[in-house]
Amino acid sequence: MIAYSSGLRLKLAAMPAWRRVAFMACCCERMFPNYERFQREESYGDATVLRSGLDVVWEWVAANVVPLDPEKVASACEEQAPFTGEHASLYTSAALDASAALAATLRALARAPVESAIEVASYATDTVDLFVQSSEDIDPTSFDFEDVMAAHPLMQSELELQWESLQLLERCTDRTATLAELRAHSSSLCACSLPLTSSSG
Repeated sequence: MIAYSSGLRLKLAAMPAWRRVAFMACCCERMFPNYERFQREESYGDATVLRSGLDVVWEWVAANVVPLDPEKVASACEEQAPFTGEHASLYTSAALDASAALAATLRALARAPVESAIEVASYATDTVDLFVQSSEDIDPTSFDFEDVMAAHPLMQSELELQWESLQLLERCTDRTATLAELRAHSSSLCACSLPLTSSSG
């Protein structure tokens, strides 16, 4: 994971701002279905607010036009975040991460610093981390916890999808076509960061 983080930082630092935001949007797209699952299970929050926020991000990437009040949109997304102690769904922490990641992305539109992109990528891996801990009863204090988590198929899948997004952005020549491909891939069911067919208990 340390080697991956170092490589991620190097790739992001070499990219122009719009590509970093596109990468962040990809991470958010994979987290969005987790929020929808949480909402269905808990009847809490409004996924359409997050969907609208994500659409604003993609529109910025495509047209390089910052919305009139990105802070207002970011705050609206944060307001949809659940309090983890008040809900029983396995997707509660994932819903919180989805809201936080999208808010961070919206606030990064103007400058898109590398640290913001790394923050959003971390939300995506934290989503997987906490879900696996809860669903498989893994002890985070065990001596081999980091190795177990890094080798888990869900974590491997998330890291691979992040890397694929970066590689696609690096080699793109047609911005519009690349964005369409990225968005389609990131929002497909197979690219969701968590299994949506599992039972939450």
